[in-house]
Amino acid sequence: MGPSRVQVRVEPRPAGIGVVTISGELDYDGISAFEQALTAAQARGMHQLLLDLSPLTFMDSSGVNAFLRAQRATTTTGGWLRLANAQPSVLKVIELVGLGQAIPLYGTVEEALEA
Repeated sequence: MGPSRVQVRVEPRPAGIGVVTISGELDYDGISAFEQALTAAQARGMHQLLLDLSPLTFMDSSGVNAFLRAQRATTTTGGWLRLANAQPSVLKVIELVGLGQAIPLYGTVEEALEA
């Protein structure tokens, strides 16, 4: 396992919502950092999570699987998971695997928060 090239920042919002901004490359090496950030957010009462993918430049199948695990974790606690702002390279992966069928995908963070 090499050094992680992903950064995850969680911004708490009202009503138990957390906006999770994922930067860099989400691959096998970065999954642990991503999942730790989500676990910490949920421990702080954020069960509705919006993943802002605008600064995410690369994602492989490890990221897809991590998103699906995150969705299961949030729905188990009565929350939700949404995706927003996917860049073309990441959007291509989302579309290829049909991830948008399982997790709602929005063009902007604002659209996702209003849904």
